Amino acid sequence: MSGQRYILVSSALAVVIFVLGNLLFQSRMDGARWDFTAGNLYTLSDGTKQSLRNLSEPVELTFVYTRRVGQEYPAIRSYAARVRELLQAYRGVAGSDLIIREIDPSPFSREEDEVIDAGISAIETGENDPLYFGLIGRNRVDDVRVIPFLSPDSEATVEYDLTRIITRLDRPNPPVVTVLSSLRGMQGDGREEGYFILREAAKSFEVQSLPADFVSIPDNTDVLFIAHPPELTEHQLYLIDQFILTQGRALIMLDPASKASTGAGSVFDVREKRTRSDLARISSAYGITLADDAVADVAHALPVSVETDDGRVVTLQQPLFISTPRSLMNAGDVVTADLSRTVNFGAPGAFANEQLGKAEFELLISTGSNPSLIDADAAARDMSPSEVLDAYESR
Repeated sequence: MSGQRYILVSSALAVVIFVLGNLLFQSRMDGARWDFTAGNLYTLSDGTKQSLRNLSEPVELTFVYTRRVGQEYPAIRSYAARVRELLQAYRGVAGSDLIIREIDPSPFSREEDEVIDAGISAIETGENDPLYFGLIGRNRVDDVRVIPFLSPDSEATVEYDLTRIITRLDRPNPPVVTVLSSLRGMQGDGREEGYFILREAAKSFEVQSLPADFVSIPDNTDVLFIAHPPELTEHQLYLIDQFILTQGRALIMLDPASKASTGAGSVFDVREKRTRSDLARISSAYGITLADDAVADVAHALPVSVETDDGRVVTLQQPLFISTPRSLMNAGDVVTADLSRTVNFGAPGAFANEQLGKAEFELLISTGSNPSLIDADAAARDMSPSEVLDAYESR
């Protein structure tokens, strides 16, 4: 297998994109509630209120709902009432800077043409007319943001989704993500080359690279994305620390056993290639310590093809390649709430729990009940499934 296959596979890309978006609006969305239970359904978070009170120009939200069709479906009818009241709560905070409209499109009408042109999905309902149930956001310069379908399954993130639309319309220019990485596939602006994860991020953000010998972090940086960084100088660590303290938006990916860094995937001299990455004293300052070993999980191992001594190719479970099911993801956090497929990892790392500091931690994805730590140097090379099982020690 190539080194690239050992990083997060494509099914994990949605996590990264959600994390980036979450970080961008963290200062405005701090404290948002994602579980809309009966007691606090229409209680807006402090971050949402701050965002609504600080609009620089009017924003228009158009709620699209085919009422006569939606009434036939109790879940849709109930959720439509909740969305409508939530929008009124937004209007109560924002005042005249937030314009709320509602469209009930009839077949072949001007309103139906409007919602189709905007990108609202038409849900076929059999004998009835199509169901339109979405939201269109516009600003004064004709930027448009759309939720094609307001699925009741996404109720946990509806406040985040609405506030993100409003914030993006209030700040039309795409946020800037500055990437620092020792991996070749994480270089460039992501428009044509690089790992799929970088190219996907470039569709929503302006991506720029930070060279290994950087002496400053660009002033236009909205989010600092650090993925398996090279060895950093004290001054560079200081710059990163100051950015986190002043901006508070950083996505950091560290790895105790990076396979990609040992092959052709590294942009640096072979002497600088290392399987482990960390942020030294910055991690310690925040009370976050990367464990020395990689993680294996026999309960959720992915199948791999292995050649036997007699030349046959057999399929075996590889505990270092973990496929995390939906049941092991946090359904209450905006980063993982909408993920419906498994997320795959290759020789992932873990935090040393006994050394976690006073910072707040939110668990997004976990292993099964009996994981094992595997020596990172061994995990970084091509350990066979049988070698991993021999070293396996359930925790």
